Amino acid sequence: MANIKIMVCAHKNVALPKHEYFFPIQAGAAQHDIIPEYHADNTGDNISSKNPHFCELTCHYWMWKNEKADIVGLNHYRRYFNFERRWPMFSPDRSFTTIDYIDKPYIFPDLEKMLDTECDIILPPKRHYPYSVGTQYKVFHLVNDLNILRDVISDLSPDYLPAFDHLMNNENGYSGYNMFITRWKHFDGYSEWMFKILFEVERRVKLSPYPDQARIFGYMSERLINVYCMRQNLRVKYVPVIMPIEDKFVNPSNLRYCYWKFRNSLAFNIS
Repeated sequence: MANIKIMVCAHKNVALPKHEYFFPIQAGAAQHDIIPEYHADNTGDNISSKNPHFCELTCHYWMWKNEKADIVGLNHYRRYFNFERRWPMFSPDRSFTTIDYIDKPYIFPDLEKMLDTECDIILPPKRHYPYSVGTQYKVFHLVNDLNILRDVISDLSPDYLPAFDHLMNNENGYSGYNMFITRWKHFDGYSEWMFKILFEVERRVKLSPYPDQARIFGYMSERLINVYCMRQNLRVKYVPVIMPIEDKFVNPSNLRYCYWKFRNSLAFNIS
């Protein structure tokens, strides 16, 4: 039987779904009181102190350096893969559910079989925009950061530059949230490449004092996982994300989501 560890990243003590695969990790433990029920990301080889800028990547790094598994994944305490969603290919990248979702049995498929026969990696569905992925980054984040990221890839991993440029200029959708499930060999390869890139960007960039933009490396890695999968020709299976929340919500229908996707892609293609 495969050793499967699906990280659930959380910075505070909250109720989590129960399943033997889930592996809760406290994000940014170096800066907070330790949560005894979680694995702390400030032990062993770690970058826990970088959490304000690296977000859930401090958990990702800790898992990579301090644990082993046959299959590894990353979820957030507010975001989980929804393997029970009907018609997933027509579903929004995320939907909402009531908070009592976490009290119900969580259902995983046969991940070993899925990662053998259907795909190399599981990611959230792409979110599509009426403009390119590069333009989307420039609209919502800092353009100079993106330029530095491209320079670093050009300097350290020039073989990845065509995939990066293609994503930024010729695609209008990407898979976000830094969520995934894959075999350790792909996790190891991606982690080695991604952190090499991000640590060099960290050395060159001027970190923003604004809290939202300070999460720079979390934003960048959301794009980089798409670049890595493209460059490595990984087979991707897109599985929708579900978010248990206490607030009121309205979920878009599959039909409305498909309309938005078509409209945005049409606007991108004729622009």
